[in-house]
Amino acid sequence: MSHDIWRIFSPRLKSHASRLAWIRRQRDAESISYTYGTVRESALHLAGQLREHGVSKGDVVSVIGPNSVEWGIAAFAAWRVGAILAPVHIGYSEHDIQTQIAALNPKLIMSHEADSKLAGVDTPNIAIKVANELAAEEEKVPDNDLSSEEAVRIYTSGSTGVPKIVRLSHHNVSSNVIACSKIVKIDHNDRFLSLLPLSHTFEMVGGMLLPLYCGSSIVLPKVLTAQEVLAAMLEENVSVVLAVPRLFRNIKQGMEKKFQSGSFLLRGYVSLLAALPLGVRRRLNAPLRKKLSPNLRYWVSGGARLDPTIAQFFRDLGISLRQGYGLTETSPVVCVQEAFPENLDSVGYAIDGVTVMIDNPDELGSGEVLVKGDNVMLGYSDESATQEVMKDGWFRTGDLGRLDSSGNLSLTGRIKRTIVTEGGKNVYPEELESLLERYPEVKEAGIAEFDSRPCVVFAMDNPEASAVRAKEILKEFNAKASAHNQIVRCAVVDDLPRTPLGKTALAKLPEVFEQNEVR
Repeated sequence: MSHDIWRIFSPRLKSHASRLAWIRRQRDAESISYTYGTVRESALHLAGQLREHGVSKGDVVSVIGPNSVEWGIAAFAAWRVGAILAPVHIGYSEHDIQTQIAALNPKLIMSHEADSKLAGVDTPNIAIKVANELAAEEEKVPDNDLSSEEAVRIYTSGSTGVPKIVRLSHHNVSSNVIACSKIVKIDHNDRFLSLLPLSHTFEMVGGMLLPLYCGSSIVLPKVLTAQEVLAAMLEENVSVVLAVPRLFRNIKQGMEKKFQSGSFLLRGYVSLLAALPLGVRRRLNAPLRKKLSPNLRYWVSGGARLDPTIAQFFRDLGISLRQGYGLTETSPVVCVQEAFPENLDSVGYAIDGVTVMIDNPDELGSGEVLVKGDNVMLGYSDESATQEVMKDGWFRTGDLGRLDSSGNLSLTGRIKRTIVTEGGKNVYPEELESLLERYPEVKEAGIAEFDSRPCVVFAMDNPEASAVRAKEILKEFNAKASAHNQIVRCAVVDDLPRTPLGKTALAKLPEVFEQNEVR
């Protein structure tokens, strides 16, 4: 079977020509819909333009812009001509965007919106247009099968701030899409809500390619606010949401407030659901699910650790919130939980074509997570960096975890984040962050290391007024924590620094802490 992305998707775009592919919600106008046929024809038109600009197999081309049908058209056009797609993250400053472009060194940039951040860039760029007629490119003979060739080049600084360029093949990406399609039944009745940046593999694979492979539709919200996300879910019959834990935490907090301020009957209904067997709970929670979306089916959290209390909250309501695990280097999915797993803190089982192993486990079975399979990258653009993370065909993730007897993976920390105290004790920041975020006043918590001890940056709504409360929280926390996990220093800010995906920018935490420490 070919794993050439265009060869896989072109027939599907053609056979589903009349189906809705993208739905773009607009602030003060009716939504705009785009069919699969329009996406294919537009991609062929743009592919013809790329050829006119001298782009051919193996050339690097970038796409810059927000999530949109145009972004998808650009991706398919690049793959049609055998080019390597190099997305540009737009959540950065003008200087950082120019740094990305210089590192990726594309032959051409595709953009569908005038962007001032390209003002200082010398690379030629062309506009992405939605076409309405059949393209001349349709008549051209497709290139040779590109399964083993490079398809995507991702600039990633990750959460630790060390820039790398990850090289993924057509086989890496398409095999990940196909494996994910086998985990749950997804079809033309499903609608995905597009929230995370398409310049990240999580959204590109799970939020764009997976729904298009399955014949589903993609909904683009007007803006990325909690109010609009909930409105889009309800009004567009969204059935699948892929997001980072922060979104599900916000939904949980919003629902809790409604329950607390609701009627006696509502509070009784919620309590009853939590007490019933899961099967009964799933049958009786229809009114609640319809308040979120008439067609709510699958929620998947990824990109960071999901606090088990968040998963438990939705489980008590009979709503499945699955946690997944992966990295850019693994295209990206490695594991996904079952619908209602017994161990809420696990990240599930390896997907088809992927094997997970624990390297050098300790007495508790915890060690570095190694991954081998169809999804593992071709390598970094820097060969020496590739050699550092590859071991006999296994990719060293840098994550710590353990496998149970059935192959279920639980993560215990990150090697580079683990804090070793002067007494030789290991402190796992992810665990402390989850515990501190259970205090209702804390929007988020970020753990940094100073003098071999953990300190914390709290994100709270009113930093000045919250300073006293932050100290109180630490006093309450430390009364229950083991000595090596106790935290005596804190800072308070409005929001934690972020990467384009929405993860905490860990490399910036020490600086943020020093600038905002509560004395």
